Amino acid sequence: MKEEMIFKQMEFVRTRTLKALEATTEDQADVIPEGFNNSIRWNFGHILVNHENLLAGFFQKEKEIPSHYIDLFNARTSPIDWQTDPPSLDELRMHLSQQVEAMRTHYQGRLEEERETPFTLGSIMEFSTLGELFTFSNWHEGLHQGAITSLKRAQGIEKS
Repeated sequence: MKEEMIFKQMEFVRTRTLKALEATTEDQADVIPEGFNNSIRWNFGHILVNHENLLAGFFQKEKEIPSHYIDLFNARTSPIDWQTDPPSLDELRMHLSQQVEAMRTHYQGRLEEERETPFTLGSIMEFSTLGELFTFSNWHEGLHQGAITSLKRAQGIEKS
């Protein structure tokens, strides 16, 4: 029951992310309003990369996204510094959609597995099981959904 709740939460959060992406145009995606460090496109890409980094890293397996996405969307990156063209929103949508099913396929029945070295979030928190990382990733994705909404409002877009 607990595992199914975690997967349902992940699917709900991702559905909300995909709805926000559907409501975003290519023109809106790259605006960086004053006071912000990143764009809407960066936030969608960061959600994708963060899940891959945490979950693929947990099992020391290869990431299932193009390798240059890490350079574009990893933590502490910004579109201001991009040297290559970012993926289209359609490409990000495809990867974000596929990632949910891939996570269920790869990780179902494994959420209680422990990592040899726990993932630490500074000195704030330590995550040692895959299930703990899933719940953190779900929270993190919601955090970036809020950033996307804020970026849209800063552009005068009320519907997200």
